Amino acid sequence: MNRKRFLIIALFLAMFGQVLAAMATTVSEVEKHLMCTCGCTMALYTCECQTAVKMRAEIAGLIDSGMNKDQILKQYVARYGEKILSAPTKSGFNLTAWVLPFLVLGLATFGVVKVVKKWSASRKSPWDRSSEILPSDFQTRLKKELETFDEGDTI
Repeated sequence: MNRKRFLIIALFLAMFGQVLAAMATTVSEVEKHLMCTCGCTMALYTCECQTAVKMRAEIAGLIDSGMNKDQILKQYVARYGEKILSAPTKSGFNLTAWVLPFLVLGLATFGVVKVVKKWSASRKSPWDRSSEILPSDFQTRLKKELETFDEGDTI
């Protein structure tokens, strides 16, 4: 008797599992992953043209027929290609669309830091006069003036 109950419950869950998953799916949940096909290059959830209205109605019909979000997205990708998606998939060659901006930003930051360090190292501080060398005639003249200054100034 327990086995019959288990089979009945399992069949019930199997039959209505897909319906329950489709009920959880909403039009707004699907449309944020799609682009409008009118040519406006806007995401479906922001576009207000007649094409967008028709697409929303089609999505609602697909949800009512028992499809979940992933199934609907796969159907649109099969029909229009991956350009219908509002964001590229995170696999295969499309992974470069996710990684490349961060890589370029990191390399650019590294390059700017290197250039700034190079510029700051080659630029002398206006307060750093230790590396300047006076010509010999100025050095001798300075020494004489300092000696006469020291000898003449006694208080």
